[in-house]
Amino acid sequence: MPSFATVRLLARNDVRLIARDKMLVTMAVFIVVMGVATRYALPAIDTALANGGVMPSDTVTLRFSDTFPMFVAFIALWQAANIPGVLFGFILLGEKEDQTLQALRVTPLPLRVYTGYRVGVSAAVALLAALYLSYSIGWSSLPPLRLLPIALGASLTAPLAVLFYATFASNKIQGLALTKFGGVAGLLILVGFFVPEPWQWLLGVFPPLLVAKSYWMALDGRAWYWLPLLIGSVAQVGLLVLLINRFRRAVSR
Repeated sequence: MPSFATVRLLARNDVRLIARDKMLVTMAVFIVVMGVATRYALPAIDTALANGGVMPSDTVTLRFSDTFPMFVAFIALWQAANIPGVLFGFILLGEKEDQTLQALRVTPLPLRVYTGYRVGVSAAVALLAALYLSYSIGWSSLPPLRLLPIALGASLTAPLAVLFYATFASNKIQGLALTKFGGVAGLLILVGFFVPEPWQWLLGVFPPLLVAKSYWMALDGRAWYWLPLLIGSVAQVGLLVLLINRFRRAVSR
């Protein structure tokens, strides 16, 4: 891992890059706004649907408030990692377009150290975002000692997204097209909430769903909530190792 001085220098450069890109600034601000907005939007929608006889109704027994854990998992666990993943992924794509990554080969900063920084900082930002969103939304939240490991598992998605964009996209235009994949993949969390067990486990081929499942199990007070978290985290670490190796090979060509 890079030294503190290196991290400080690279972080300062990241702040500068984000500040001059309106899209990246908007994404960073969106995380802050999303937590507060969701806190008030969910109960407002619940009240409106209940008063309108939509949820619950004669045909729908489910109340909208029953789905709060689904939305909290989607926003506070998935989006908390996906947005920083896109943000730092686009920074990396910009450096790829500018040939900065190739220039690293003739600098004192090894590519493995730089990659470690990218993995670490994106995961750290995602962790902070997950904790912030979970408690700013305020609905269906867990005690800190239960939420922290789940947030850590969710944060692994961010560096996966960063390396996914940097590896499979040649520029920001291609990266923008790949963000649609992340948007569609995240919908599995919304779908998975309604899938009964044991079929829900089949959707575990998408590891972030297992992290969300761990959160739902913890809310229900189930003792084995750590099992899907463990499986999902190990799967994401394995994918991360594969992407790191592929990214290094691609840059070293």
